[in-house]
Amino acid sequence: MKVLVIGDIIIDKYIYGSSTRLSPEAPVPVVSYQREVETVGGAGLVYENLKSLGVDVKLIDFFDKASVKTRVICDGHYITRIDDDYIADGSAFLTYILSQDFSDYEYVILSDYNKGTLDESLEIIEHLNTFGCKVIVDPKEHANHYKGAWLVKPNYKEFSDFGFTNWQDNIITTNAGDNVVASIDNVVYDIPVEAVEVNDVTGAGDCFLAAFVYGLTKEYTYEKCLQLAVKGSTKAVTHVGTYTLAVSDLEERVVFTNGVFDILHKGHFELLAEAKSLGEKLIVGINSDASVKRLKGETRPINNVMKRISQLEILPWVDKVVVFDDDTPYKLIKELKPHVIVKGGDYTVEQVVGHDLADVHIVSTIEGYSTTRIIGEINES
Repeated sequence: MKVLVIGDIIIDKYIYGSSTRLSPEAPVPVVSYQREVETVGGAGLVYENLKSLGVDVKLIDFFDKASVKTRVICDGHYITRIDDDYIADGSAFLTYILSQDFSDYEYVILSDYNKGTLDESLEIIEHLNTFGCKVIVDPKEHANHYKGAWLVKPNYKEFSDFGFTNWQDNIITTNAGDNVVASIDNVVYDIPVEAVEVNDVTGAGDCFLAAFVYGLTKEYTYEKCLQLAVKGSTKAVTHVGTYTLAVSDLEERVVFTNGVFDILHKGHFELLAEAKSLGEKLIVGINSDASVKRLKGETRPINNVMKRISQLEILPWVDKVVVFDDDTPYKLIKELKPHVIVKGGDYTVEQVVGHDLADVHIVSTIEGYSTTRIIGEINES
């Protein structure tokens, strides 16, 4: 599921220093320079977060300049901000957008910071809608500028100041420290926000949006998407400076592997140990007895499904064992929605069932270890 990010790119610069005295020229601290950090913000931060979360995402970076926001942090305290704004040519950007085909994208995020890129937002949304894209807007203008969008995400001030009180379509309203309220497909959601120590709100809205869209790409319920979004923005405000989310900030990273696991051997143990190292939760899918017989013949499995489950459940790496009766685990993978699928080195990525649903990790095969070989050696003896 592909996502496109369009909008104003901001450069967030942080200058860090310390102070032990006030200036004789004015009652302000004299800051001794220590270091500076430059990160991308606005549409760029939404993109960086989605990329970090493993989403198949693209950013349209049309202009060769961007607005720069420089913040001075002295002894951990926010002293001042200096803005060097770049106002983009919205007409030139519209001409470019109208020349493009967006049929590959399920969701398109418009990140509007009122820096010119999305001045022609109505025409942009209309063009995107012709390709069936679901347009999600982080607004900075009146609601009339975003008609036709699938969903808008104003904060509480934008909601009241920009005419979103009469918005009839999907909407999420955020208000720092208070519950997040949303109406999506005519269902109202009220999501509580955890009270945390706020160090910096920069980029919190971008993290919220990225986490929400991450949930959409995983085909989670809207309620779960909103809960992830709240987690993402809450995590962001606890840090000084812009923050880039990891999957572990939002939820357990689930790893999946599958097989018959009839007679366990060193190759299995190595695969399971490496699989577990890739996430917080390892789920092992095993073929039912009937499925094994169809795939391996009437003499298999050697151990019935209950024995195979019990053998796997006692291993330190395995968190859950799930039985599937189909010849492949594709339906099970779609249901479980793992982040990573692990298979042995006798597979290529394209051969792994579910490679279109999650990342794939191939574990090198240990030569000389296989259940078939073990059974053959037993029969020969």
